[in-house]
Amino acid sequence: MKIWLVAGAMSGVGKTTLVERLIKVLPDSEFLKIGHGRKRRKGPENYFTSTDDGLAFIESLRGRCEHCVVESNRLVGKIDADIVIFLDGSTGDRRQDADNLRKSANIIIGRNSNVSKWRSVLEKLKLGGTTRDKVIGILKAQSEFLREQKMTIRTKIWFGVEQRVVFGEGLARLLQGIDTQGSLTQAARDEGISYRHAWGNIKEAEERLGFKLLDRQTGGKSGGGSQLTKKGRRLLYGYDHLKRRIIRESNKWFIELTEELSRDDGG
Repeated sequence: MKIWLVAGAMSGVGKTTLVERLIKVLPDSEFLKIGHGRKRRKGPENYFTSTDDGLAFIESLRGRCEHCVVESNRLVGKIDADIVIFLDGSTGDRRQDADNLRKSANIIIGRNSNVSKWRSVLEKLKLGGTTRDKVIGILKAQSEFLREQKMTIRTKIWFGVEQRVVFGEGLARLLQGIDTQGSLTQAARDEGISYRHAWGNIKEAEERLGFKLLDRQTGGKSGGGSQLTKKGRRLLYGYDHLKRRIIRESNKWFIELTEELSRDDGG
């Protein structure tokens, strides 16, 4: 089974679109996504928040399909993929690890795409000529999309106390992972940080907020675990709801601004 791994420098570069196009041309293929937060109603069927669950699903596909296409930044460098495709982008907020993801890729799609290198990489997968040409066509279309990207709006939302950040996207993802899996250890591993670092971030936030975010249980037959407090869960869901509303309103005003600019013939 050939494993295709698709990663990106930021949101909005078209990872899911690329994967969906690839599985339509790759024979006998399966698709899965490893991400954060709850599964969306119209999202991929094979969606995992746990890295271990995603890896287990990949192993279950061996001998059952010819190609497995995975959308995940998290697995880059952690799985022996046959091909790693990285979608670069020039607008918006790049991930902190974007440069490392780029260095790990066999194929880079962006403003300076190298089509001849794509062919060389794909030939090693021993794809049929027709399939290879279709894949190259899909990669070219994705490259064209990234080259034509227009100005976009990006928002970052965090809560602060006395000009110090106490809650933001990183901690929200960590708490979401704990809420989903019932384990701080696993949630920290999925975020690519140590248990000590994760626990330190939570304790610091709790001190500044003035209430507990997490209840931990250690030992016992079940091996212990972690769960959000009532206030912790309310904060997480309130943050998520507020973020979606702010993004929705920001996008509305941004569209109006860009339309106004496009109509303005002045200098």
